[in-house]
Amino acid sequence: MAFQMSKEKRGYHILRDEGVIEIHNATMELMADYGVRIFGKEAKEIYEKAGCTVDWETDMVRFPRELVEWAIEQAPGSFTMCGRDPKDDFVLGDGTVSYTSFGTGLQMYELETGEIRDTTTKDLEDFARFVDAIPEINAFTTAVAAQDAPGKLKDFYEAEAIFKNTTKHAILDAENGHNARAIIEMGIAIAGSEEKLRERPFFTLCMCPNSPLEIHAGASEVIIETAKAGLPISILSMGLTGGTTPATLAGTFVVTNAEILAGITLAQLVHPGNPVIYGSSTTVMDMRRATSPVGAPEHGMFGAMVAQFGDYYDIVTKVGGT
Repeated sequence: MAFQMSKEKRGYHILRDEGVIEIHNATMELMADYGVRIFGKEAKEIYEKAGCTVDWETDMVRFPRELVEWAIEQAPGSFTMCGRDPKDDFVLGDGTVSYTSFGTGLQMYELETGEIRDTTTKDLEDFARFVDAIPEINAFTTAVAAQDAPGKLKDFYEAEAIFKNTTKHAILDAENGHNARAIIEMGIAIAGSEEKLRERPFFTLCMCPNSPLEIHAGASEVIIETAKAGLPISILSMGLTGGTTPATLAGTFVVTNAEILAGITLAQLVHPGNPVIYGSSTTVMDMRRATSPVGAPEHGMFGAMVAQFGDYYDIVTKVGGT
C-alpha cells in the first residue's frame, strides 16, 4: 500500500520525501518484529482477532504491516471539530492551522502575591472562560488539573468545569474506560441524545501512550469507549529523546510513530472511519535537570515532522506549542 506525497510544499520541512518513507518503513518493521506493549484484555482480544500476534504473558502485540496501513487509510483526512454553538465550529485537515490551549498544568503563579501553588477547579473554570472569549483560539484543552477534586472524580470535575464555562470544542482527559464512558454520558445529556452527540461531537477525548512503546490499560479502554461512541480521539505521544526514546530525532520519531499508529489501529478496528488526531508533544530530555523542555528547538522540529507525516498519511495532526 503506497501513500502519496503532496506536490505542494508549504512551511518548514525537516525531512526529504525519501526520509518520510524510510521512517514509515522502519516503523512498520518495528511494529511487526518487536511490537508494542498493550495492556487491557479487551484491546488485546481486538488486536488478535484482526490478525495481530499477541503474547499474553508479556503483553506484546505485533502488527501486520497491511493492518496498520489499512487503519491509516480508514482514518478521515479532515473532519469538523464542533462547538456546542455552531459559531465555534472549525475544520481540521483543510490546510489551515487551528489553535487550542496547552494542557495540563499543575502549578499556578499568583501575580498579586508571587506565590506558586497547586492548580484548582476554579483555575480551570477561569481558563475556560478566558479561552472562550478569545476568537483566535479554536478549542479548549484541559489547561490545568483540578487538584482539589477527589482523586477518582477528578476527570468529572474537570469535564464539568469546562462544559459550564465554554461552548468551544473541548479536548478532555479520562483516566480509564469507566471515566471515558461517564464523560460521554455527560455529553449525551448535554446534547439531548446519543445520536445528536454523534452527529455533532463537541468534545474529544485524549490519551497518551507511555514511551517507549507502551499503551497502558486505561488508555486502551479510553480508545475503545470513544470509538464505540463515534467521537474524536486524540492519541498524543510525548517521547523524550535520549530519555524514553532513542538519542536521534529519526529514531525517536520511529518509536513515537509506532505508539500513535498502534492507538489509531485500535480505534479503527473498533469503528472504521472514526475521527482520530495524530498527536505529538515530543521533545528532547534535558540531561542535566532530567526535565522535558517544551521550548527546545527540537520540539518544533518534531512538530514539523508530524506535519509532514500528516500530509503523507492524509491524517489530522496536533502538536504541542513552544
